[in-house]
Amino acid sequence: MDSQAFVPTAVSDGTVLIELGRSLDNNNAEDLVRAITGAQAHGSKYIVLDCQRLEFISSAGVGAILGTIDASRDQGGDIVLCQVPETVAQVFRVLDLWDFLTILGARQEALAACRTR
Repeated sequence: MDSQAFVPTAVSDGTVLIELGRSLDNNNAEDLVRAITGAQAHGSKYIVLDCQRLEFISSAGVGAILGTIDASRDQGGDIVLCQVPETVAQVFRVLDLWDFLTILGARQEALAACRTR
């Protein structure tokens, strides 16, 4: 279990960054949903999830991401994942979500993509 709190950090107008911990599962998925929906409610169209430290994602973690994407996309934004480790990327591929999700490489690439959209 990863006890890290998900704290959105404003990085530009309409974009926030959330750093994920080692695991995203039923112990903390709802915390991530609250962090994302709170940022969306305060006008953030783009949510960048930095997955650099993420080692494990459960179905609850995947559901937390999928359950919040439409709100961002409906506002003309998106939830962008970056620095996704191969083990987590494989989960998204197996679930056939790789093309549905917006997944970019480095954090700066993800933040730049949010500015140019």
